[in-house]
Amino acid sequence: MSPPSENPPQTPESRSNSALANVFRGLTASRRHAPPVQPVNNTISIASLSPPNQYATSLPGSLGRRGSRANFSTISGLTPPSPEPNSYINSAHLIHLIQRIQKDKPTTERTAAAEALRHDIADCSPNSIVEIWASSKDLIESQHPTNTRKAGYDLLEACLKYSSNAPLERRQFFHTLSRKLHDEDFHLQLSLMRDLTKRGKDMQAFEAMIVPLVTSWLKTWTRAAKNARKSSKPGAAALGEETNLASLFTFLIDIVRFNFKTFSEPDIKNLLNDLVSTCSQTTSETDIRNSINVIDAIITYGYLPQGSLMPCVETLCRIYSTLKTLADPTWRALGDLCRSHVAQTTLKALFDLLKRPDTGGATSTARGALAILERLALAKGITGLVKVPVPTLMECMQKALVAGAPRLDQDMVRTIKAVLCDPKLAAMIVEEDCTNMLLVLQKCSERVDALVAGNDRYAHYEKKERDVGSMSQLLDEVFGIIETMFPRFEMTEKERIMTFFFKVHERLSDSCAHLLVDYYIEEHYCYPSNANWLENSNQLVKYFLKNRERQTSVRLLVLRSMREVYETIKDVSEQSEVDGLIWTILDKIHVERDAQVLEMLVNFAVEVADDASVDLFDKIFSSLQRCLPLESGASPWENGYSNSRPSSSATLSNISTNSSSLENIATRAIIHIFMRAFTESAYKASKAFDSVMQIARTEACATDARLSAMKLLFRLRCDSNGAIIIVSQLDSDGLAAALNRTTDTFSAMKDIPEELPPSRHSRLDDNASVRSSRSTSMGNTQSYISRSTTRSTSAWGGTAKVTKSFAPLWIYPDENALPQDAPTAASRLIYAFDLRPPELSVDDSEQPRTTLSFNVWLEVLIHILQNACDWEIYSHVLVHLGSQLTNHRLFQTSIPQIKFLRSVLCEQLKGNSFHEPPQASGLRKADVALCLLHTLTMNMSYYKHFSSGEQDDIVRVFSHGLTNWERTPKRCIHALTICCHELTSSVSKSMTTILVQMGKIITQAHLAVHVLEFLAGLARMSKIYVNFREDDYRVVFGICFRYLQYARDQKQKGSNSGPSSVRTSYASGRQGATSRDSNLIAEGRQQQLPATADDLPQYVYSLAYHVITFWFMSTKLLDRAGKVHWIMRNLISMDANGKEIIDEQSQVTIDMMQRIAYSDFDESVYNPNFASPADGNVRKKSWLDGFSIVTVETAAATGLSQITKRQPSGTSYSIFRLERAPLPQHQVSSESDTFLNPSDESSRIAVLPSHIFLQMSASSFRMPEMLRPIVLPEDDATARELRAFDRNSTVDGHKIGIIYVGENQTTEQEILSNVMGSNDYTNFLSQMGSLTKLKGAKFNTQGLDREFDSDGQFTYCWRDRVTEIVFHITTMMPTNVERDAYCTNKKRHTGNDFVNIIFNNSGQPFRFDTFPSEFNYVNIVVTPESRVSFVATRTRSEGKDSRVPFYKVQVMSKAGFPEVSPAAEIKIISGDSLPAFVRLIALNASVFSQVWSTRDGGENVSSWRNRFRSIQRLRERYAATAHGSNTPTNTSSGSGGGGGGGGSLHGSRDSALHQNRDSSSLRRVSTATFMTDSHGSHRSSMHSTMTETDTMTSGDSDSVVDGYVICF
Repeated sequence: MSPPSENPPQTPESRSNSALANVFRGLTASRRHAPPVQPVNNTISIASLSPPNQYATSLPGSLGRRGSRANFSTISGLTPPSPEPNSYINSAHLIHLIQRIQKDKPTTERTAAAEALRHDIADCSPNSIVEIWASSKDLIESQHPTNTRKAGYDLLEACLKYSSNAPLERRQFFHTLSRKLHDEDFHLQLSLMRDLTKRGKDMQAFEAMIVPLVTSWLKTWTRAAKNARKSSKPGAAALGEETNLASLFTFLIDIVRFNFKTFSEPDIKNLLNDLVSTCSQTTSETDIRNSINVIDAIITYGYLPQGSLMPCVETLCRIYSTLKTLADPTWRALGDLCRSHVAQTTLKALFDLLKRPDTGGATSTARGALAILERLALAKGITGLVKVPVPTLMECMQKALVAGAPRLDQDMVRTIKAVLCDPKLAAMIVEEDCTNMLLVLQKCSERVDALVAGNDRYAHYEKKERDVGSMSQLLDEVFGIIETMFPRFEMTEKERIMTFFFKVHERLSDSCAHLLVDYYIEEHYCYPSNANWLENSNQLVKYFLKNRERQTSVRLLVLRSMREVYETIKDVSEQSEVDGLIWTILDKIHVERDAQVLEMLVNFAVEVADDASVDLFDKIFSSLQRCLPLESGASPWENGYSNSRPSSSATLSNISTNSSSLENIATRAIIHIFMRAFTESAYKASKAFDSVMQIARTEACATDARLSAMKLLFRLRCDSNGAIIIVSQLDSDGLAAALNRTTDTFSAMKDIPEELPPSRHSRLDDNASVRSSRSTSMGNTQSYISRSTTRSTSAWGGTAKVTKSFAPLWIYPDENALPQDAPTAASRLIYAFDLRPPELSVDDSEQPRTTLSFNVWLEVLIHILQNACDWEIYSHVLVHLGSQLTNHRLFQTSIPQIKFLRSVLCEQLKGNSFHEPPQASGLRKADVALCLLHTLTMNMSYYKHFSSGEQDDIVRVFSHGLTNWERTPKRCIHALTICCHELTSSVSKSMTTILVQMGKIITQAHLAVHVLEFLAGLARMSKIYVNFREDDYRVVFGICFRYLQYARDQKQKGSNSGPSSVRTSYASGRQGATSRDSNLIAEGRQQQLPATADDLPQYVYSLAYHVITFWFMSTKLLDRAGKVHWIMRNLISMDANGKEIIDEQSQVTIDMMQRIAYSDFDESVYNPNFASPADGNVRKKSWLDGFSIVTVETAAATGLSQITKRQPSGTSYSIFRLERAPLPQHQVSSESDTFLNPSDESSRIAVLPSHIFLQMSASSFRMPEMLRPIVLPEDDATARELRAFDRNSTVDGHKIGIIYVGENQTTEQEILSNVMGSNDYTNFLSQMGSLTKLKGAKFNTQGLDREFDSDGQFTYCWRDRVTEIVFHITTMMPTNVERDAYCTNKKRHTGNDFVNIIFNNSGQPFRFDTFPSEFNYVNIVVTPESRVSFVATRTRSEGKDSRVPFYKVQVMSKAGFPEVSPAAEIKIISGDSLPAFVRLIALNASVFSQVWSTRDGGENVSSWRNRFRSIQRLRERYAATAHGSNTPTNTSSGSGGGGGGGGSLHGSRDSALHQNRDSSSLRRVSTATFMTDSHGSHRSSMHSTMTETDTMTSGDSDSVVDGYVICF
């Protein structure tokens, strides 16, 4: 058939050189357009072939079904019908039919005769059959019509069936069938030929002719089938040509199987050539399969001639690689070859085909050969297959690389993988040279990379061949297998593998890269012992470290390795080589985006910076600075995936884990450089400091980076010479807790509500007035600080909710604030100021010093305080600025900035214009005010640089803070305490306002202790209240009365509910104490910690009386009596039944007022020799008069008397002399005089002690018995009791230790061994009290030896009219380290003192547990504001340093001990005010400690109350005897905070008055304004009481107050 015009047949010249490739390409293309044609059955017999469709329907009885010979015969009528029984066949009839079939007859007649004759031919003789055959054989020729040819084939078939099968006949039959006949009848022709040969088994008579015939038919029908396929439509049924060709292949296979011996070698070659040609040219998979089957049959039943082996193998390899559906038959054929006698030849042919691939682009043959070789190699000789030597295979693959075909490359890599996965073959690889294998893998890897890169060299390949995904994966797998096998290789092969890995580094897995790096380091490829060490090192850095697509672990491994290399070579290699390697590693540090890698890189940079030259250091430092947006304002990692820029909304996990931003990593590296250069290089340290400063001030930097910079800057201090110090601990725990920046306080945030209630927006601090913006000048100082302090609403604004996910970026304390431990010593190279003493001049050979500018740092901080910024930055400044301001020397050259800071702080606090914290933080504006007030307190210590008006402004701000914010009163009270010592004049000006403000907060119980301690200290500073008016005194006493009533109420509550409820559990530690005034964390949840007033009301009670006593003593003498009446009224309380009572403490206070109301004399002294012998014998008598013991000693002759009046508050001694007038001349002398010895004038008895007593008592009218004095018996018991009473001190005694800590001393043994201290310590001691000799001391030395000087000869003591302090000073006690190494005698005293003063000159923070003791409750640590060197101490002692030193004072308490001191947070105070301030807080702490020590039971009784009780016991003993009845002498009992019994002021007189007056008439003027209950407004003005009728009286008077008689 001719092909359709649109698809003209291709000529041979138009074909490609690779015909078979084009054939199969066409085959593939045809499949895209039509469904695959079902292959024709390979075993179809010729008899079963169906006629062509052209005539299948035109012939009667044509085949209706293919594949069945029975059907063919039946339908065609070729089989004669079975003769009927007894039928008679007329031989004439046969003759007639034979005649009719002759050639000269008409075709129609011959056709009919042939049809009839085939039914009767079985009755013919063999000769007739031959004749019939001869006569009818032309009927099958092509010139006849179809029905005629059909009849002829049917007749010939019958003849063949019934012939004699003689050779001659067979030859005739063969010749007839081998002629060229009609193509449409070929299936009939072939069927008859198969019948003739008995399906290839019988070739007799034509053995030599059958093979050429079949070969020619094969060519003809191969070509016909090809043409027919071209003209057929897609999806059509199987073509007749294809059927004929398939049947012909089957017939050929039968011939090969049964009669291969008939084949001549030329026939075999021709046949094989035709088969190879068919495979190359056909587009039919069936044809190829049949051709393979024929070849396989020839291989199996015959042999391949020598010249035909290679073409056949080549063809089979090509088929194997291109047609996967024919892989099995192809493998069978090749497998048979590899089992045959030509197996080695076949193997060689396969190797040849592989190593000499077609370089034109079609490499299917080589790929097929490779696949067959792989299969043979994996078979390892089983089932008789030839064995493949693996090294030869690898060599051939290496040579096959010349093809440059990606698919062949992929197949080779796949083969290598298969070989390596086979244990036996892999063993061969390990034992042999693996060079070829590595070359193959290397080249394939390079080509894959080229394909990925779009190399034009591979552009001629189809795009699908450039899909390298599977190839890349395959290479990775192979590399992984080699990696696992690596330990099994010999050293030489390992080196080759490592070299190979290095060449394909881009394709290596991370584990392979690990292996490579480890190998290079272990084998010292990167060390100077290797000639190429520098190149190897640079390559490792280039290919692995700087490859940012590499896994982090690989890059870190390379970097660690390079650091080891650096450590090895830095001292042995040329400096240029070392510097080159360093710069190779660090030159691109600014573009690094991996946080872990960057951190290790910057650590390496820090390490090499130590020894780097100036040029290299500058390069490294410049690279680090490029990591930060210090110039352009844009982060170099702005688009980087690791550039996390933390903010205040970060989660808590971002802090516990290593989640720093990249900028922070670079910042910490710069900080690290500064710390390492701190004592080594002024240039490097100065450069790092400037960079850190720039980071802190650059708002474009990440928040955590700025915080890191500030963490260093806030830890910088300087010593007295200006040398910079880095401290590790900061004193900001209280402020950090106030802002929820400690672990404990932040944990409490988890319990706050998600959203604040509306009441939050109406809190107290929002009601304060706000000032408009102001302008403050700072002189000519150049600064970028804004000159205005404008009101700012919340800088973080909005209506944010309180979220539990809020997590701060910094927490106090921060153990990782610095990249390394802070050096303990001061730097000798960098200073805060350049005032170098002459003693410290250095040689030119030493490194020059440099000065750091801290004025810029202060400007940065002021700018942050003025302007809205990130809350994390702002809060960090709030917490840490105050602590740094305590170091005066650090800011010695920054006074303009210090003054401007004061101005900003005052303006913001007065105007309430500071920033409000974000609501998500759970804080309030009052918390910010708290921090600012603390900063102002520290700033106040620079008061000598402030004008008088500026000092006044500071005091006014603290006074303003007493009531303006809810959390600031306590801190303002403490600040005002410092102001009393430092800014005396300014406090005096504002004292009235301060007292009024304190009166407004009187109802806040947690402030009771702090207010009372402030008033107690104020009472000792007469310069402050020198201008007090009566109203001012009234406010002071009113505050005391209010707290006194509060303490009584608390005591009453405790008495009603039992002892266990008197005291609230106090388990909070030191850190908790610092934040116990944090009353509110959120509106919805109050968390008020117990106040000291609630915890120990008896301390408030005692302190209130203490303040009353001191302020009464401080009142001017002429004004005291006028206050007694009013004070007494408020000292009397009322019980639940409305009965007025007066407790012990009130009675002794009244006694004190009675004793000193008209006198400022201190205690008088007893004179045992008041009378001379001439005055007569001395007689003594004692009386109980009220609550006093009056003893009169009278010289009987002259009446000269010494009167001793023992009262609870003191004892007075006075001399009474009766001035006898000369007797008139006219007077008669008395004869009543009695002489004990008439001869001795001095034995005269003229005056008795009772006379003297009567002179001081009432007149002779009768007094009630209860008011009469009680005469004490003159016996030994009374004398002993009076002596015991006299031993009771009239002042409260306290013992306080003073311990000196020398330079760098940290242990108890070192400290207690000190026998002297520094000069400032000595000055401090000299002002703490008076130097007193211990031996023979008449006062209570608080345990110090008074006889043998075993505790030293002297000590310092201090005493006023109420209190006495004995200091246990360790440096003044004897020290013998050899006999007492642990100084147990010193510790015997200081270890039992409740309070110790620690003068810490060690330069290190003092730890509370340095002196383990059960009784040390409080340590008051005094530390110089700047570390004092030996030279500075000498300079100061010689008077060369005129500057007033400042000291930091901090009260450190035992765990669980309440905060009761204004120095619970560090305070800074001048050396001039230090002794008084420390003594005051030490005294208060001692008083509180005495109360605290008895909190679980018992009572702390003052000396006055102890004396009062002694008098009370005497009265109880002798009252009944004196009056002859059992009437009690005391009608009221004390129920106040003082506890214990109580009585009236004058004993029996008090009882008598109560008997004669109805209790309902006993009333006292209301003091409700001073003693409002806890529900009253704390803003009630104290001045409201001044207009009441209860006014103070003045002048001498006898007062009756609620039935109590006071006679003055």
